[in-house]
Amino acid sequence: MRGESRARKVGLSLGIVFCVLLANASTLCGQGLDNPWFVRAGISPAHVLPSTPFGLNAQGETVDWVPDLTVEIGRQTNGNEDWHHLYGLPSYGFGVSLAQFENGAKHGRPLEAYTFFSWPFARLTDRMAVTTDFGMGLSWDWQEVLGSDLNARIDWGFYLRYLATPRTTVFTGIDFTHRSNGGVVQPDKGINVLGPKVMVQYGFGRERPKTPARSASAAPSPQFQPQWELLVGGAAGLKNVIEQRSPMLRHDFGVFHATAALQRQFYRFGKIAGGTDVTYDGGTGAVGGSVNGLTTEWRAAPVERWAIGMYGGYEHIIGRFSVFVHAGYNVARGFDGEASVPRLYQRFGWRYRFSDRFWGTVAIRSIDGHKADFLEVGAGYRIRLSS
Repeated sequence: MRGESRARKVGLSLGIVFCVLLANASTLCGQGLDNPWFVRAGISPAHVLPSTPFGLNAQGETVDWVPDLTVEIGRQTNGNEDWHHLYGLPSYGFGVSLAQFENGAKHGRPLEAYTFFSWPFARLTDRMAVTTDFGMGLSWDWQEVLGSDLNARIDWGFYLRYLATPRTTVFTGIDFTHRSNGGVVQPDKGINVLGPKVMVQYGFGRERPKTPARSASAAPSPQFQPQWELLVGGAAGLKNVIEQRSPMLRHDFGVFHATAALQRQFYRFGKIAGGTDVTYDGGTGAVGGSVNGLTTEWRAAPVERWAIGMYGGYEHIIGRFSVFVHAGYNVARGFDGEASVPRLYQRFGWRYRFSDRFWGTVAIRSIDGHKADFLEVGAGYRIRLSS
């Protein structure tokens, strides 16, 4: 009954927000029928994935679901530029989110702000398409549940989009959201949620069911050719480690990372990758304690703070930006005293191409799929190979 009551409250909030937006639509529509701006609102009764040790109460119970209400304002591309057609008339914008959780011990309504990019990568009919949305931003007011008041928010969803009227579009699909502080502050348990999502979008201009024709002056899209490439790069970051809890003792340690990967761009928007990396982790084996009232600290020797990993993954291209997901395994490491630290790891982040050769990246490396190990910022060089 309590869950149904929460669902009714969230649904009522969604209805009120959307009615307010519609009530103000007449003023905004005065700009004309070709106005590219829109608003949309969505709700997701997302379930916390079982592997996430999130929100434990005194009885060891966890949060089972985190319903989420989103309100967004965006801009629909209109086909006047060549890249609009290259990405199937995508849209982009800014959104805010109100999540809610309760487990008997803690409850709250975290707030979030983010940007999004919506790409209709498969057009099924004149009115129906399959879209994928990427979002990233900030999340706060988790009341220390995630170890930090300010956290990163990463979102990825797949939806079936239907143009119900020239101004109204309905989205239904599945949405995945990750929240954590990137290991900058501990404890950083992280939270992953997955669940269905429904959105309704109202456009301030009329949208045609058919794709607008490319202008006569626009150059034709270049023919795509599969390509091999070699990436080399490096990154650095900080990680926070709890060495002692009573009294609490925290330290920041430096992390350095070098990588080399062979990538294959097998279609216009996607690459697969396989590579190796070498990591120096200054916090390897860090522990703390008290002896005769004096605080003592210990960590592995410098020559033991390295690890060599092998990984594979996928990179999705959005213009100069790209988002990537890697899964790897540490085949060797200098210190094996941390039996509880898994050898499996994941990395997900963003890459930006400054030129055809040089790129920069921001990524989060995690273990157990949800626990962020550290945040890294880096750069690198790309070498094109024969196709």
